Amino acid sequence: MTGNKLITQSGFTLLELLVALSVFAVMSVMVFGGLREVVNVREATDKHTSRLTELQLAFMYFSRDVRQLANRAVRGEYGDTLNVLQSSDIGKYRIELTRGGYPNPAGLNRSSLQRVAYGIDDNQLYRYRWRVLDRAEDSQPIKTLMLKDVKGFNLRFLGRAAQSGGAQNNKWVSAWPTLTDDEDVDVFPKAIEVSFELEDWGRFTRLFILPDA
Repeated sequence: MTGNKLITQSGFTLLELLVALSVFAVMSVMVFGGLREVVNVREATDKHTSRLTELQLAFMYFSRDVRQLANRAVRGEYGDTLNVLQSSDIGKYRIELTRGGYPNPAGLNRSSLQRVAYGIDDNQLYRYRWRVLDRAEDSQPIKTLMLKDVKGFNLRFLGRAAQSGGAQNNKWVSAWPTLTDDEDVDVFPKAIEVSFELEDWGRFTRLFILPDA
């Protein structure tokens, strides 16, 4: 018939649609798997970074405390005298000391010295600090979590004998003070070696040189 045009339509066959859907499904699985791997790597990296920061902060606080060691013994809760620096394998506090450099931006009527301690409680390393030097029976420390999942917290002290000489001079000991009749309780050790054994990363050891008494 004159004036009529034959119109043809082209499109996808059923087979072509199935192939396209299959390719799309495979690509989706690959993209999802890659994205999941990226997310897993990111989570592992964040966890590692957070753990490393936690460890570095613990060493930093310990370093500041021992390097500002101040020659000031204090009175304990029950009126007993606590040495300038003391450490023991037993008890709540693994190490306890008096440090200087206690900030006082408000200009309060208090000492620039501070009493601090470190100890392990339920596999967690805590730092303790007191608002006063000489404690009363109701004096409670401020407790700060420093490091989680700690299997071990070990200390060694390099002895520095008093002027009269002493048995622990230039010797490593596991507790401080370790006194003989001719040693002075106010003498600082030359250095402190601290080791943290973590459940996930193993052992880390640092050596801190102390000021003269």
